[in-house]
Amino acid sequence: MPTPASPFDTLTPRRRGKIYIRVSSTKGRDEIYSPEMQEQAARARAAQEGIEVVGVVYDLNKSGRDFAKRKIQEMIDEVRRGEYEVVLLWKWSRFGRNLRDSLNNLHELEKAGGVALSGTEPGDSHTTMGRFTRGQMLLIAELQSDQIGDSWRDTHRILLDMGLPHNGVARFGYKRVGKTYEPEPIIADALAEMYQRYVDDEPLSSAARDMANLGIRASNGEVLTSARWLTAMETGFAAGLIRKRKPGATSRRFDQWDWYPGAHPAIISRELWDAFCAKRTSSLGRNWASTKAKYSISGILRCWRCDRKMTAGADARTPPQVRFRCPGIVTRECKGVTVLLKVAEAEILEWTENRAQSLETVEDMARKAATERTRSSEIDKLQRAVADAERQLERLVELYEDDAIDRETYNRRRAMRESERSQAQIRLSELGAAETAAKRAMPPEFFKGMREAWPVISQDRRRQLIKQVVQKIVVHPGHRGDKRLEIVPF
Repeated sequence: MPTPASPFDTLTPRRRGKIYIRVSSTKGRDEIYSPEMQEQAARARAAQEGIEVVGVVYDLNKSGRDFAKRKIQEMIDEVRRGEYEVVLLWKWSRFGRNLRDSLNNLHELEKAGGVALSGTEPGDSHTTMGRFTRGQMLLIAELQSDQIGDSWRDTHRILLDMGLPHNGVARFGYKRVGKTYEPEPIIADALAEMYQRYVDDEPLSSAARDMANLGIRASNGEVLTSARWLTAMETGFAAGLIRKRKPGATSRRFDQWDWYPGAHPAIISRELWDAFCAKRTSSLGRNWASTKAKYSISGILRCWRCDRKMTAGADARTPPQVRFRCPGIVTRECKGVTVLLKVAEAEILEWTENRAQSLETVEDMARKAATERTRSSEIDKLQRAVADAERQLERLVELYEDDAIDRETYNRRRAMRESERSQAQIRLSELGAAETAAKRAMPPEFFKGMREAWPVISQDRRRQLIKQVVQKIVVHPGHRGDKRLEIVPF
């Protein structure tokens, strides 16, 4: 019996596919296989098989494992809905963070009625030998990954013995001098003062505000919030120490680290560091590292003035009530706005009730139309930016080949243009996902169920339901009784 010329001989003739591109970061450094190289190989395979490419999904290691898991699951769901049939990869190992992830994702894709193809490696899901070959490619990739991990662990061990951090990134309060670090004037003094004020039980938000008023900034020019100060202080670098995760540590919590002597000079005394550690450790609650949302609107509220995500805290009332505030109020970068949790939830429930009764107001329809226009305009702008970056990259190659620019200039400009293009492509992917979500609007039954379940479900579960139907909620100023929330649905 003759063997089919292509695995697609047994599939629907529509032959639509989406490319999935992943660029890993190897200990802080991007790998050599660029998104462009991966996309080129995947498109070549698509052309060979007669597949229409309907989109590209980029995972450029900007959001870690959760980002990749979410994007891959979205692609599997799209295949299940019949939006396309094929996922095109550069290598089989790109479809997961390890061997198990890749095999699970491939299995889920096939259960959904789809198929994956690699642009550079043999193997398929339709024949015994094809599945065997694909498995061997994944095993080889796992072996290579483990060998790289072993090499980096050895390197980190050597650096730790030398008193050096495992990477060369900037350290707040220090400047890089050769292979080590020296205290940076003014910034180092400010950091030492923050340690002392924290140990003296002074509110960190007040100290952070004072530093902002004095002009102390992060290396990128941003104002340092109290949370960012605490993050810098927790590293222990200012005490002349290098930290390393404890064996078996499952989080980045303060008590999950060990500290070792560093080769760099300390900014603060060991006594001050010990006092900081004692105070910091005593403040860690049992659920300090919980991944569950504490409130139903955590991470969803935005300030109408500056679009910052609003944060929660207790107000001065008796009994205290949860109030969300613009973080720009503390740093004095924004006049900000505040809203009580109970006020916000009441407006959200009213909005949910209207959706349950299919009561879409004129304002809602106008807002939805405006959102669609804005999204369409941004997509056009980003597509032009991608095309412009590609033209500039082609021009750079011509200039380099004509010896009009040297290699250093070429590499620097190419990196800038590729970064611009990658950022635009990532945003295009996000907008495409939002557009898809907007097309599958939830029926009134969903909102009825949400309204009925609201009183008995947890804050975290409430947030999960809100996130399914709402992009963000913009908080406006207003008087008592005014509607202050602008709910932006998908």
